[in-house]
Amino acid sequence: MHMPKVIIYLREQELSALHHLAQREYRVPKAQAALIIRTELEKLGLIEGTQPAATQQTEAWTTAPDSPLPAG
Repeated sequence: MHMPKVIIYLREQELSALHHLAQREYRVPKAQAALIIRTELEKLGLIEGTQPAATQQTEAWTTAPDSPLPAG
């Protein structure tokens, strides 16, 4: 599955908050940003709810071999 890249410019405060949230939720920052964007698009009714394939891709980004597993 091809996943296009998007470059997003953030202020230092926004980048720091993204890193903090990603660490708190055991995700890498790019997976956290993708989740935030997808969730907001769903809330606005611009895309349908999360499908299993999208969830699996996000989870693949979140877990590195030596990372703790997400709670839940």
